[in-house]
Amino acid sequence: MTPPAGDRGGRIAGRQIRRLVEALERPSGREDTFLSSVAEAVLARRLLESGCRLDVEHPTADGRHADFRVRCDGTDFFVHVKRIASPSAAGEAAALPEALLPITRIARPVSVTVRWAPTSGAVDLDALREALEPFVRQASVGEELVARREDGGWIGSARIAAPSAGTHAVLRTGADAEWESAIPRVQRLLRKAYVQFMPGAVNAVCIVSDGAGALDAVETALLGTVVERWDRFPPRGHRVAHGRADDGFWSRGQYEMSDLVAWMPLDAAAPARVWERAPGPLRDAERAAADVLRRALGAG
Repeated sequence: MTPPAGDRGGRIAGRQIRRLVEALERPSGREDTFLSSVAEAVLARRLLESGCRLDVEHPTADGRHADFRVRCDGTDFFVHVKRIASPSAAGEAAALPEALLPITRIARPVSVTVRWAPTSGAVDLDALREALEPFVRQASVGEELVARREDGGWIGSARIAAPSAGTHAVLRTGADAEWESAIPRVQRLLRKAYVQFMPGAVNAVCIVSDGAGALDAVETALLGTVVERWDRFPPRGHRVAHGRADDGFWSRGQYEMSDLVAWMPLDAAAPARVWERAPGPLRDAERAAADVLRRALGAG
């Protein structure tokens, strides 16, 4: 691992992230521990590149530690890094069978996760399409469909995941679909980070994933499941308004010390994100910490 640009002779990197470098150069133990060290090292490099000073494994409370204490331009805060591994069944997004292409022409702006049996032939895929067409037109966000043969055999399944940004239905397959199952794991990581917070200080959690597919899972874990809201006027082009259920990490006023959460993909396949808790304005220190993270991560 080469020193960050601007690091005079590598002294900062050598002093601040030596433990991480050693973990990368001499890996031992479980693979997920090594990959977590990779995630910490990548984040450390970005913070150092943006001019921050880091203390690694800084003590917080009750014998616990923050991964980094960050000081930058008068801002002082703690960062807790958690890596979320790709779902075990996730792979490249499967090519959409030609039989299902008509679903993408349905004029309803929803995102639909869809799966089908690897052995499905033309007859099964036609049956899945016939089941999907009324489902995608009429089902509410969060509803699920299971298509079966007459003998009870599983053909495929689908779920209305969320509104989409376009004007037509979007089908998500493969890794994109499997990430939905990771939402409970993201929430467990957020809770694990929370118990490591430094009381009375600004704390930020940074979730790091292998690729860009985790974004929706992280946002849903944090803010709650997307649901239809019949007490609001829908935006132009939509039949119903949408909001968030109260099952998110930040819902119902839970975890009141948490105001900042960031996410970044290791492969830089998408811009990083930083979320600030609402409602209510952040303190100046929290706002400054959010600005430092956005600058270091190149967050959109």
